[in-house]
Amino acid sequence: MGKISRTPAPTRDIEQLKLDVRECGYGVLLDALPPTLLEQIRTRVLEQAAGERAKGVSFHFGDDRSGMPSVKGGAAVAPNQRLSNLLNKGAIFRQLLMHPLARDMAAQILGPQHLLSSLSAMIMSKGGVAQVLHSDQQYVPFATPSAVVCNIVWMLVDFTRENGATRLVPGSHLWEPPAIRVEVDEAGGQRLVQPEVKPVIAEAPAGSALVFDGRIWHGAGANQTDTPRPAVFSYYCAPYLRQQENIPLSLLDEVYAELSEAERAVIGFEAHGRSLGRIAPALRRTNTNWVDKAVGLMRA
Repeated sequence: MGKISRTPAPTRDIEQLKLDVRECGYGVLLDALPPTLLEQIRTRVLEQAAGERAKGVSFHFGDDRSGMPSVKGGAAVAPNQRLSNLLNKGAIFRQLLMHPLARDMAAQILGPQHLLSSLSAMIMSKGGVAQVLHSDQQYVPFATPSAVVCNIVWMLVDFTRENGATRLVPGSHLWEPPAIRVEVDEAGGQRLVQPEVKPVIAEAPAGSALVFDGRIWHGAGANQTDTPRPAVFSYYCAPYLRQQENIPLSLLDEVYAELSEAERAVIGFEAHGRSLGRIAPALRRTNTNWVDKAVGLMRA
C-alpha cells in the first residue's frame, strides 16, 4: 500500500483538474454541465428508469453487504438501479459522448486513441449499501504504469456524504491493485471485504463532473436519504481493450443512422491501427442490424 496524496478540491480550472488527475488520480470540475443540459439529462434518466421498471426490464443491485448483487425484473428486489446502453435511450446522451471535457480528459489519461467502453447511469437509493473499494481496471491482473481505462461521473444532483457520494483514495492509482477478499460466514453466506484504508468523499454540487484514472481505489457510498441520487458514467478504455458494453452489437440501427463518423469511431465502429477490430474485407462496420431486443427509449 502506497502513500495517500493530497485531497483535491473541486475546481473550475481545467488545468488544475488535469494536474489533480495526474497527481491524485482524480479531480472534480465544477459547472461541467450547463443548467439546461443538466436538467434535460436528469429528466431523461429518471424517465427511462421509471419506464424500465414499469415494463419489467429494469436492473437492480446493492441490497446486501457486498454491494454488488443484482437482479433483473420489474420488482425492485434491490434498491439501486442501473441503466445501460444510454445511446439507445435518448439523443440527449450523445452530448456527453462528444463532450469536450470527456474527450479532453480521456485523451490525457488514455492517449488520443480511445474508445467509449460504456455509457450508463446509476440511481442510488435508500437501503443500498456502500460498494467495496475497487479499481475500474481490476480485471487487469497486474499493476500498470499508466491507466488503460478512465471514468467520468456526471453528477445530476448534489453529491453529499449523506446521499452516498463516491469515495476515493487519493494517490491509490499508483499503488498495487486493491486486494478484495471473499469471506464466508458460518451459514455459508458470502461477502466482499474491502482493503483497510480510509477514503475521502467527493462532495460537489449538481452539474459537476468527477474524473478519475481507472486504477484509483473507489466505491459508491450508501444513500441514507429519502431522495434517489442519479448519475451518468462515461467510461473510456484504451483502443486495444474489449469494451464493457458491446456497443457495435447492441446499438439500435436508427441510432447508428444518426451518428457522425467521429461518433461512430469513438464507440468502436472503426478498426484501430487498421488491424484491431476490422471486418474483412472492409475495415469498418456500416450498420448493425443484428439486435432486435435491445431496450430503447422508455417512459412509465
